[in-house]
Amino acid sequence: MYPAICYEHPLNERARSLLRLEFLFQQVNHAIAGHSSWDSRTALQGLFDLLALTGRNEFKKDLLKELERHGATLNRLRQAPGVHPPTLDSILAEIGSVIGQVHGLDSLALEAVRKTDFLGAIHKRSQIPGGTCRFDLPAFYHWLQQDAPTRTNHLREWLDPLLPLQQATTLILRLIRESTTPRPEIAVQGFFQRGLDSSAPHQLVRVLLPPGTPFFPEISGGRHRFAIHFLEQPNPNRRAVQISSDIAFDLVCCAI
Repeated sequence: MYPAICYEHPLNERARSLLRLEFLFQQVNHAIAGHSSWDSRTALQGLFDLLALTGRNEFKKDLLKELERHGATLNRLRQAPGVHPPTLDSILAEIGSVIGQVHGLDSLALEAVRKTDFLGAIHKRSQIPGGTCRFDLPAFYHWLQQDAPTRTNHLREWLDPLLPLQQATTLILRLIRESTTPRPEIAVQGFFQRGLDSSAPHQLVRVLLPPGTPFFPEISGGRHRFAIHFLEQPNPNRRAVQISSDIAFDLVCCAI
């Protein structure tokens, strides 16, 4: 299969939250690997967004339910033809390990990060456009002048209590994405739609296109159906328009 550009669309709120969480962890981890003060600023903004997204009391419970559901679903496949038992056992063991890590999440350490005065002051000022200038927050500016390893150690210390959630998110999304193989489809005059069996646990639609494709999909839908409009926008200063020709693409409707 060709190296593909993948466009994804969540079909329920839980999948939406998981994709956002994955995106934020990727942002923070990429920024932490950088050495400039701007990298540290970006990492902190991602950390604030992570703390906001995971702030609900039900969030940990939702992740555990999803992991347990995946484990039960996969375990039922044990007698299905074509299933490789050692591979299945390995995946189930991985799910069990991550469930244990989420159960062991240090809520007190996470709450201590949320209540850190230094972070709280930065977060409050970051709501104001340009509010984290050096004259607004001299303590923040002083911290940004520390060497990169010092800033990285602090950032990893603040991120560390969230790592079980990152591991759970990564595993769940991997299982979802690997639940179905791509199928070739045709979007007639740039449009494709499909109904979904509402009794099946569909979580994600994925559209795969070759690199360099001069158009992109705009996906909408929910648990009952979804639609894809293929658009082109050569100039970002002008509105995108729908393709009028037939488009070949690969589609993955993920359900587990």
